[in-house]
Amino acid sequence: MTYWHMQLHPDDKNWRREKELLEKKSLIGLGEWEGGQSQINQFKNEMQIGDIVLIKRGALAIALTKVIGSFEENDEGGIDWFKYRRKVEVLDYAINHRFDNFPQPRGTLQKSITPSSVTYRYINNWYKILFPETNNSEGMQISRIEIENHKMFKNFSISFQKDEEILPVIILAGVNGCGKTTLLEYIDDFIDKHSKIKSNSFIKIHYAEDGNNKIDKIEYQSLLNSSTSLEKYFKSHIEYLPTDTHKNLIDIETAIKEHLNKLVWNEKESVDNAYNDIKNNLVNIFNELPNFNIDFDSLKDGKTIMFSNQNNDKFSLDELSTGQKTLFTKILYLYLNDVRNKVVLIDEPEISLHPSWQNMIFQIYYKFAKENNCQIIMATHSPNIIANTPHKYIKILFEEDGKIMAKSLDASPLDRDLNTIVKTIMGADYIPKWLEDKHFAYRELCEQGQEDSEKAQKLKLEILEYESPNSSFFQGLAFDMELMK
Repeated sequence: MTYWHMQLHPDDKNWRREKELLEKKSLIGLGEWEGGQSQINQFKNEMQIGDIVLIKRGALAIALTKVIGSFEENDEGGIDWFKYRRKVEVLDYAINHRFDNFPQPRGTLQKSITPSSVTYRYINNWYKILFPETNNSEGMQISRIEIENHKMFKNFSISFQKDEEILPVIILAGVNGCGKTTLLEYIDDFIDKHSKIKSNSFIKIHYAEDGNNKIDKIEYQSLLNSSTSLEKYFKSHIEYLPTDTHKNLIDIETAIKEHLNKLVWNEKESVDNAYNDIKNNLVNIFNELPNFNIDFDSLKDGKTIMFSNQNNDKFSLDELSTGQKTLFTKILYLYLNDVRNKVVLIDEPEISLHPSWQNMIFQIYYKFAKENNCQIIMATHSPNIIANTPHKYIKILFEEDGKIMAKSLDASPLDRDLNTIVKTIMGADYIPKWLEDKHFAYRELCEQGQEDSEKAQKLKLEILEYESPNSSFFQGLAFDMELMK
């Protein structure tokens, strides 16, 4: 099955009868025009019964159709004005959904076979809405991990399942040293580095084989005896994005160049259209990030990837800010490499990101996970990410009686403000301990009626070096003192 997109109107750009044509005739087709022979040949020789064709008018999506007939020629005319035609079945009309504009408004007939292109994803996501069973035809998810003895983990257990649902996104939170990164590395290295250790540890996976969903354990005991196809399957379905910025930059540079080559050589796109696809990727992935303002510019001299900003300043991949590099080497990398049906491990997705961008991280990765049948496991220190993540997706690692434990949040935190997140989930003081001590000492003197004492005034001046007299502490104290009168 191949994806296509095409326009059905004749030379008259005011023609608005595509839906009528599909309803009355169930046909798609092409006329003859100067320079159109290559597209006619594609329509005749390459398009197959069973292919999916998106019908558009410029950037307006109209219908998703399935080819059910062989190539025909007919000169009768009428509403089916075209000479070259195929019978189709209408799967759905765009009016039934709130789709964004189609990202490739130009072109009479074009094939879309590069999964990382925005046109392919647009058509594929529409198709998956109609046939959701195609989402789970393959892929792997982790539902549980048991570790008997590995570094700080002793008889450790963590579940990535909520009731019957295996969570598509998991946020690992906790204080430094609780094993967040170590757990990601453990999953990534499970086959290569741990297969010779005698242990009862295992990773419970759910996967599809021969159209059937299966549940199995990847465990040390079986790895000691022999390697099986299941272990190879597990290894091939893990994608790890560590904090190695230099390596990640090389990877995203390769991904961008390969993506452009696929569009130009495989889909016969013009260089401008290939560039526009990268631009559309950036818009579709990062459109909700405030003040993103980064656009793809060109592949300078066929070697150097160039970007531009709203002022049309040009800069290379190396010259991006560290926050922009984080977004490109992690999120854009996943899209351009067509990462699907995998467990994706991401360490510190917040590195150098502005808090307003951190606020959107969960939504961006959740969208990616659902569209690409992936499970994403992230380790973070960001209270902004945690504050913007529904509580069922948060797993907290903590130490208790010398052991690392994992717990879920049974309900949302008491408050979603960052101070509460930092204190209750991250295990850190959001007010420096020394300042908190001064707050306590000054409040105590005020409550004892010694607000004007030399000691109290000295404490007040010390506090005012770090916060305003209109701070929440001073406002709260004034309110409490008023109640005591």
